[in-house]
Amino acid sequence: MEVYHHPATSPALQAALKSTLPYSINLVYRTQHPNRTQHANIVTTFSPEDTSIPKCWAAAYLDRSMRPETELWIFAAGEAPNHSSSPNGFCSTCRKAVLSVLDHLSTLSTPPMRPDNQPALDLAHQHEKEYPTPGPDGTYPPSPGMYMRHLLLPKVILVGACHEQIVQICRDTGLVRYEFPGGNLELNKFVFKLSGLPTTRELLEELRWGEMREKDIEIVKARTNIPRSTKTLLSLKSVGVFEQESDKAIAWTFLGLDGSLTTLHTEPEYRGKGIAKAVGAKIIRDYAPGLAVDDEGNAWCHADVYLGNVQSESVCRSLGGKALWKDYWVRIDLEKAGKLASSGKR
Repeated sequence: MEVYHHPATSPALQAALKSTLPYSINLVYRTQHPNRTQHANIVTTFSPEDTSIPKCWAAAYLDRSMRPETELWIFAAGEAPNHSSSPNGFCSTCRKAVLSVLDHLSTLSTPPMRPDNQPALDLAHQHEKEYPTPGPDGTYPPSPGMYMRHLLLPKVILVGACHEQIVQICRDTGLVRYEFPGGNLELNKFVFKLSGLPTTRELLEELRWGEMREKDIEIVKARTNIPRSTKTLLSLKSVGVFEQESDKAIAWTFLGLDGSLTTLHTEPEYRGKGIAKAVGAKIIRDYAPGLAVDDEGNAWCHADVYLGNVQSESVCRSLGGKALWKDYWVRIDLEKAGKLASSGKR
């Protein structure tokens, strides 16, 4: 199956993504985000010149220069419910489209890491010294370096918000690297319709709204294991809540590169006051309208929540969110791709 490169503004690409909302929501947002480097590749299994979109297709956004942050987002038409009579929704043509995209991506050159991400590579080397091989269960012990270890393998990439059926395709073809985090960690994809956002209470008198500033970023990074550079965080739309007197950030969230509610956090002493719900609602209202609008005029936003994260699930449901499918942040090995679509491993 042929794979084509598109500009972010490709009418054919954007029409195809719009027609499959909310299921294509990650790529809709990612292809529009201004944080796009010269190394970004946007590919599909239909041509930019096509005037009609095929029933079965796949598309992807890859930027290897973003590592250790998410490098790849991928979507296939088979993710939409009732796409086919197959029990999992993925027909053989959509499966082949996914494999064709992965084969093509494996042929692209790997750009150098950004200088500001050098500390992540240093962590990976340190982790290798501490843990030369995986443990008895085939994984590395938990540590900050564990999230960076794949950087030592240039063809192993981090795929974000990957639909459970595409992850299964990667498992079937041996691409998933289970010694690294994410291979078996499910998330719920919560989807919000902007018209259904609830009203939220006013902030306490001693608090104020604001955007997250460069001086706030270190505390943001200290509250999460997810690797994101200061440069990336500052490129995102954000909403913060600050103490009036001390100017200290006590709650925040960002609208991620793929439009998801990212790093939603409230400091422990302020929890249980409805602040997280207010922060989530505000960033969606302020920045999401017009970015992911389907053919019926519905505007969408979304969040990915690890199973078992009861607090975040509760916030998403309080915002009117519904968990529509499962996805993963998973590391796959493109070294093993190249001839998947033609090998019969389907």
